[in-house]
Amino acid sequence: MSTIQTVTETLIRLAKQAIHPDTVLVFPDDLFEVQRTPSVILQGPKLAEDRFRRSQSRLFEKNVAELSFEECRFPRLYHLDFDLVVTVDREAELLGFHESVSRFLQLHPEIAIADQGSLNLTELVPLGGLTRVNLSNLRQSSGRIRIESCPVYDGDLRDGRLIRDRTFQFHGDVTEQRTIQP
Repeated sequence: MSTIQTVTETLIRLAKQAIHPDTVLVFPDDLFEVQRTPSVILQGPKLAEDRFRRSQSRLFEKNVAELSFEECRFPRLYHLDFDLVVTVDREAELLGFHESVSRFLQLHPEIAIADQGSLNLTELVPLGGLTRVNLSNLRQSSGRIRIESCPVYDGDLRDGRLIRDRTFQFHGDVTEQRTIQP
């Protein structure tokens, strides 16, 4: 499965648990009509490459117990940006969502991705700080969050044996010294 898909699905699951159970994902270019309120929309991801951490080196992982190795190119690292849009009927509900989004970001500074490790979750623009066009009579607030340095591998994996066989040749003399004990 794609790393970007896995990371995005993990973020959606966490947002459904911590912010609102009806949180939905909408792609950046899609128009989305809110069906019922309150509504939480994660619009994204918008990808931005982390160019400062780009590397042409190769990753090499040894498994000494099995006497094998795996080698691949260093992954490209991308930041995944999501616009977080909250739509409600009344201002009081909107203030409650401000608090639950802030709590979500405080409790989850890192997102654990299955058995692959964790990635940082940061708030780029606080909820209420992103200006969006609101063409409805509903109350709406938006912000932006980022998952940092999501690795994307090229899929070209080479594996092999560290030692081809366990026989060896010895060239030279062996001098043994024996001590005789009385």
